[in-house]
Amino acid sequence: MIYALLGAAFAVAGADKLMGNEQYEDMFEDLGWSHEGMTAVAAAEVAGGLMLGLRRTRRLGAAVLAGTSAAVLMSEVKHHESKLAGPRGFLLAAALIALVAPGKK
Repeated sequence: MIYALLGAAFAVAGADKLMGNEQYEDMFEDLGWSHEGMTAVAAAEVAGGLMLGLRRTRRLGAAVLAGTSAAVLMSEVKHHESKLAGPRGFLLAAALIALVAPGKK
């Protein structure tokens, strides 16, 4: 259940980016990302979030989300955006835990 909730949170955040939330557009631009780069992150968050919510695809979704979160976190750290990097670091850690946690048989 926790993976479904985490996945839903990622998917909603990704969908918000895909729908053209101007705050995300500005944030990604400040981090040096193009519109296409932000769209790729958003699509990965939606897809990874949906996969994370399903037991069969949980690890694949977690891997997608971990990779995406790591890439964005690197940009946040590079641009000294500690207010963004803290929460993103938490999301990266959660995705990594989902990736390595044993599944139920």
